[in-house]
Amino acid sequence: MKRSKVFLLFGLFLSLMSGFVKAQPKENQAGYYHMSIGKFEVIALSDGTVPVNAKELLNHDAKIPDLLAKQFLSETVETSINTYLIKSGTKLILVDAGAGSLFGRQHGGGLINSLRKAGFKPDEVTDILITHIHLDHTGGLSNAGEMLFPNAMLHVNQKEIDFWKVHEKESPLDTRGIKSNRSSYINFKPYLKAGKVLAFKSDTLLFPGISSHEYAGHTAGHTVYELSSEGQKLLFWGDLIHIAAVQFSGAEIPNEFDFDKLKAAGQRKRAYADAADKGYLIAADHISFPGIGYLRSDHNSYVWVPVNFSVK
Repeated sequence: MKRSKVFLLFGLFLSLMSGFVKAQPKENQAGYYHMSIGKFEVIALSDGTVPVNAKELLNHDAKIPDLLAKQFLSETVETSINTYLIKSGTKLILVDAGAGSLFGRQHGGGLINSLRKAGFKPDEVTDILITHIHLDHTGGLSNAGEMLFPNAMLHVNQKEIDFWKVHEKESPLDTRGIKSNRSSYINFKPYLKAGKVLAFKSDTLLFPGISSHEYAGHTAGHTVYELSSEGQKLLFWGDLIHIAAVQFSGAEIPNEFDFDKLKAAGQRKRAYADAADKGYLIAADHISFPGIGYLRSDHNSYVWVPVNFSVK
């Protein structure tokens, strides 16, 4: 074959491949990742991402521009919204439920699709562990009053419910955090009305190998969930971290949506130090998907070490 024809065919091949790549819709990203913790199977499920202005979220801390630059990030960070599924015997337990439609059509709302791609249906979920009642954690529970996980029992700290019962109606005293997250309680309420909420008031063993630990501060009853089996441990952190590139440099950096900023900073400090000291796995709702890894101390800050990819 003449060289000119070879180049022509090669060029045509590249053109076709380019068109094929460009034609792939975003929904075709896998959206799930499997791993084992002892006898449990954990599946990270992506609800999508949302752009977050790091300066606005983190109180315009002076260190933000340099810290973002070191991670090759701009001021607006595309932030993951992660949820997690735990397979335990006959139980199918979801940790948080993403944003649903509360961030609009462009951001979040991918949980159900990711769940189906992973081989499960929403009505197969038996339980949902709620870290706290905020847009991107309970927004995906329902849509227009209809429960999207009709057979699931919700587990949540009673302080979260008590807080939103007080703040369900608008008030001139509402903070930005209350105003912007009220709709997350609205999407939570159908389960409350249906008697499908089991609230706990202290650190509790919910299921064999699964327990709750209160880390209030970000919200009134913000909760971390612990999964332990055969000497392995994974903690589901909820909102103890939002932008890893910045916040691991200093737990004291305030978050705009922390209900009690001083207390929340203390909880981050406590959580980061414990994770680095004991070396267990962390699953974080807002670290780049799948959001699972370890924390290592580095002088006065911490370094995030993503879990090594595995096909097992």
